[in-house]
Amino acid sequence: MSVQIPRNHAQCVICQQPFFTDHVIEFQPTAQGVVRAEIVATSQVQGYVGVMQGGLVTALHDSAMLHCLFAEGVTAMTAKLETRFHHPVPIGETLIVEAKHVMSKRNVHYLQSEVRCGETLCSSAKSQFISIS
Repeated sequence: MSVQIPRNHAQCVICQQPFFTDHVIEFQPTAQGVVRAEIVATSQVQGYVGVMQGGLVTALHDSAMLHCLFAEGVTAMTAKLETRFHHPVPIGETLIVEAKHVMSKRNVHYLQSEVRCGETLCSSAKSQFISIS
C-alpha cells in the first residue's frame, strides 16, 4: 500500500519528482507509524565525488518523515529538523530510508529517521512537524 499524498503537496520537487533517483521515491508503511523506501541515489545529488550532498541528505530525511505523517493522514509542515552524519551517503548504492512517528503532543509531531547503506548507519535525523489541517 502506497502513502496517499495530499493534493496540496502533489508538486513537491523533492518527493513528487525524480529528484534523488530516476523515479519518484515510494515510501511504504511497514508498521504503525513507520515508512520505508529503498533508493539508489544518482549523481545528480552528488556533492563530493561518490557521496550525496549533505543538504540533500537532510531533504531526504525531511521527505521520509513527512511521508510517515501522510501515512497516518496528517498534513504538516517542518518546524524543526536536526540531522547527524555518521558515514558518507554513497551514490549508486542501495539505500534504505526509514522514518518513525515517535509521538504527538497537541498539534506537534515528533519523528525520527535513518538512512542506511546495508548495515551501515549513514545519517539519522529527528524533527518536529506542526499540523496544518
